[in-house]
Amino acid sequence: MGITGNLKTMVLSELLQWLSLGVKTGTLLIEGRGVQKRIFFSDGRISSTSSSDPREYLGQFLVSHGYISEEELKMAMQVQEESSILLGKILVMINAISETDLLRLMKKKAEESIYDIFLWPEGEFEFMDNELPDQQMVALSLDVTGIIMEGLRRFDEWKQIRQRLPTLSVVPRIAGSLALDKFSDQEKLVVPYINGERTIEEIAVQTHNADFVVARIVYEGLRDGAIDLDRSLPHAQEVEESEKKIAGDVEQFLRRGRGLMNSDPEMAWKIFKAAAELDPSDPRPRESLRQTEDRLVAFLKAGGVERNKVPVLNIPISEVTNLALSPNEGFVLSRINGSWDVNSIAKISPIREMEVLLIFRKFVAEKVIHWREKG
Repeated sequence: MGITGNLKTMVLSELLQWLSLGVKTGTLLIEGRGVQKRIFFSDGRISSTSSSDPREYLGQFLVSHGYISEEELKMAMQVQEESSILLGKILVMINAISETDLLRLMKKKAEESIYDIFLWPEGEFEFMDNELPDQQMVALSLDVTGIIMEGLRRFDEWKQIRQRLPTLSVVPRIAGSLALDKFSDQEKLVVPYINGERTIEEIAVQTHNADFVVARIVYEGLRDGAIDLDRSLPHAQEVEESEKKIAGDVEQFLRRGRGLMNSDPEMAWKIFKAAAELDPSDPRPRESLRQTEDRLVAFLKAGGVERNKVPVLNIPISEVTNLALSPNEGFVLSRINGSWDVNSIAKISPIREMEVLLIFRKFVAEKVIHWREKG
């Protein structure tokens, strides 16, 4: 029997427990915050997961934990394109990671993807009874009860973090001694980026991590006096009021976007994206995004943004810090090395390919880069 609903009326812990106790087999689809996730069940246990969030792709997850470098990820993804071999198998074949570590991290990645949903304020779900993907997947067999307990614990922890950090657009810096012996290897890789120059959002993007991972490190550091903030925090009420100002009418966004699809597909795509984030339960903005992307790719190509071109900086690297960049723009700019093409940078980026292409269009328009054809 299938079931549909909203996480506001049936919370995730109850939903997972119902599927587990019912010994269900099938696919649980959950959509929210512009992300689509699938949790696959086999006889009441979680057999695997998938996510449309690039930061939850296997390659990004392995980079964030220090098991592979971005260069190794780029090479493995090139092999995958040519051979259709699973990425994990390629990484084992080139001795980038052992089979034991790969399986352990795949389990952890699946768990982390589900824990993230516990932090969503809302989302739409549908369980499709006895429907499983056709492609072969590594069977993980995860215990649902343990995941529910940890997910609820993180939900409580996230509420505490957000009380101290109502916005992630603040710049933390190390002000004392951190207890590094208590840090995981993943957390140790984040520490060098807490240097008083990047916001929490920027650190998360640069290190291929979820916001929760970085925010938790900063929160604990603030509590222990080992970290402070270089920018004052807005009051929680001010943050809430500013978020309300962003809210608009989805119907109005859709009308505006449809009117621009032919004349300005870039603006139409951005409007549809805003509408999708405004109301994740409404399928119309997501469908409009898909319809716009083909036109947008042609539009970008006509403007000189092509996947096989190699971007080169027009400005000295020392002047890059003077640019007003978003976290995603900062990530893309920092990976321009004169040898990687657009496609390579898009593949190792923890953001969607379309957003990477749009960032390159902006860099071209503002004369931040020029193109060098691949030799």
